[in-house]
Amino acid sequence: MKMMINVAVLVGWLASFSASAAEPDFTPVRGLLKRVVAEGKVAGGSVLVLHGGKVVFAEGFGFADRKSKTAFQVNTPVVVASISKPLLGTAAFRLTQKGKLDLSEPVSTYLPEFENAKLVSGAKLQRSPSMIELLSHTSGLRPAEAPGGRPWFSDFTKGKKLPAVVYHYALEFPFYAPPGTRYAYSGIGTDVAARVLEVTSRQSRNALFVAEVAKPLGMTQTFYRDAESVKSIGQMPTRYYLGKDKTLQVSRKRYMPKQGDYSSSGGTIISTAPDLAKWLLMIRNDGKHEGGVFLKPEVMAKMLTKAPRSSNAQGGLFIRKKDTNGKVLVVGHSGSSGTNCWIDFKHDIIGIMLTQTRGKDIKPFRIELEKRIQQCLVSRAAGKVLTK
Repeated sequence: MKMMINVAVLVGWLASFSASAAEPDFTPVRGLLKRVVAEGKVAGGSVLVLHGGKVVFAEGFGFADRKSKTAFQVNTPVVVASISKPLLGTAAFRLTQKGKLDLSEPVSTYLPEFENAKLVSGAKLQRSPSMIELLSHTSGLRPAEAPGGRPWFSDFTKGKKLPAVVYHYALEFPFYAPPGTRYAYSGIGTDVAARVLEVTSRQSRNALFVAEVAKPLGMTQTFYRDAESVKSIGQMPTRYYLGKDKTLQVSRKRYMPKQGDYSSSGGTIISTAPDLAKWLLMIRNDGKHEGGVFLKPEVMAKMLTKAPRSSNAQGGLFIRKKDTNGKVLVVGHSGSSGTNCWIDFKHDIIGIMLTQTRGKDIKPFRIELEKRIQQCLVSRAAGKVLTK
């Protein structure tokens, strides 16, 4: 019954968008999806594309589980991995809009444990990082690629709460660089940002995310992963990776935190393609959602402004393309679980690809899919013939 309700909601949501008179031909996209599954490069996934704010392509492909041959549907929920980072960043800008948070203030204002933070050299920091620096990876905190840079896989975080984990960071994780001086991708920084949001909202991370982002945007299948939340969605897709022999292998089972226990703030949100589309549409619509104001235009503009010394906007999305005048043309984010989403402002395209086949293994597919989607829409408008 639960799945029937979900499908009904999806059909209604898709039907709410009017179809264009001349539908684009997505044969090249379908051909690619069919090929990567047949060749065993990707187990399966979902793809959702909007053009001009309207859904023009929404399909699942391949399998959510290869052994049982369970089909991957367009609304199959997945762990979106690092797409969690800009989703959490959106919550930060909501709290800023409400006057509860200053994104430029050193986080020691909210987390006193960072007042005496030190560099790896032993020198004391002149100041702690700001929220913008945490969200745009210029905080100076331990990078993801450094030893111990992914503490969510460490035993010391299991069974702990976020406040205890972040307090441990402040005392035991010296900074690799002074805040604001260099770029280094850091999920630890996202954890610290999440803790600041807990303090300023007076809610747990999981609750504040739902209250500030998922619920007001109608993202009913979007939340942080824990033992309680996954009960509402049933069986999750199997996660895969390409082994040394280049065949799909089942990934090791991930640790499942109890309700309220720590998990990676920047990597454990569960969502669906239709839910992510609501979030991305809000951004595309300059902060508006279903006729109301989710983020004011001036707040939305700051969220998409390039952060100093960063490849990211202040809200966490990567700036993928700019024009010669520095105007942002494309923003997006991918995830290590095999996910990708983007907004092409120039061509008014929103794209979402969700798989659970390891991201670094399917990078060529991700790039080719994005390219074909753009060609199907942009080249069609220009009257060009596509290679299928």
